[in-house]
Amino acid sequence: MKMPSAFRFRLARSTGETSLVTGNRATPRLPYPDGWYAVAFRDELPAGRVLTRRLTGEDVVLYRTRSGLVRAVRPFCPHLGAHLGHGGRVNGEDIICPFHHFAFSPSGDCVRTGCGSPPPKARLTMLEVREVDGIVLVWHHSRGRPAAWEVPSSKPSEFYPAGYVTYTLVDHPQDVMENSVDTAHGPPIHGMAIGIKAIRFSGTAMEADLATTPAEGSSGGFLVSHQVHYSLRLHGLGWLFVDARIPRLRTHVHFWVLPVPIDPLRVEIRLAVSVEKCMGFTSPGRPTRLIGKVLAPLIGLDMAKDFPMWQHKTYVAHPKLTKGDGPIMEYRRWAGQFYSEPSP
Repeated sequence: MKMPSAFRFRLARSTGETSLVTGNRATPRLPYPDGWYAVAFRDELPAGRVLTRRLTGEDVVLYRTRSGLVRAVRPFCPHLGAHLGHGGRVNGEDIICPFHHFAFSPSGDCVRTGCGSPPPKARLTMLEVREVDGIVLVWHHSRGRPAAWEVPSSKPSEFYPAGYVTYTLVDHPQDVMENSVDTAHGPPIHGMAIGIKAIRFSGTAMEADLATTPAEGSSGGFLVSHQVHYSLRLHGLGWLFVDARIPRLRTHVHFWVLPVPIDPLRVEIRLAVSVEKCMGFTSPGRPTRLIGKVLAPLIGLDMAKDFPMWQHKTYVAHPKLTKGDGPIMEYRRWAGQFYSEPSP
């Protein structure tokens, strides 16, 4: 598929990450929303691994202890400021600073020094972290308040993505999620008609049932060539879980759309896929996981059709909507609860 010349792609084979970058914008569209954001997947953070990720303009250091505890901390050692994500390592249950080998326990407290002297009364700045469906979430609140709600697991049993891709582009989490109720963009962008059958708002959650059918003249593609029934569940502006069923193909797919604000202008969008049934074949083991790895970039190609518009649009607070645009303003009123800072 030939992409517009304005885009530059970087594909990292080891992580399935795609970087899509165009020109910048001088002004953020909206402030950072409060909520949970997906910064990593389970297989990226095995026991003993240390990762650095960006969230709301700052580095976050993630690590998993040998017993399996996941921790998220601000990156700088309180001793002399070394960055734990650059050379830091896990030793048992502790993370070790690369500079002077100060050790910090899972509670964040300094428990020993590299020179053998008694540890000072120092601790790391801890961030609230959860692991849901094999996805590592970190809490952000613009005023530093603790987590006020949780993201529930999508399934009661062990359930996590098989394949994923990551895109980086100029956008905002609210705009990414708004796309799920923007019915009018379906035919011109994706070649499919979108019909919302029901929509429900309950606290920090939004649920919607919708169906898509191929639009006249559609060129086809996965999730486009056949009628698809979708159940959507949003929890805040950083978590969208989609249950997709294609009756004609006897296929049942789950995917997550996980936008993360990495700075005032850009988001990382993690798209993850898990397959419950494909062409009638059901197996929780290796075959369906391999299918999930294949489907993630294919579904990503369809989502990427929105990227040129997302990157270059502006936020219109009072849009001139028509009857066929979908419940955009109802969605925006619900989304307003996630801001503790006024719009710029």
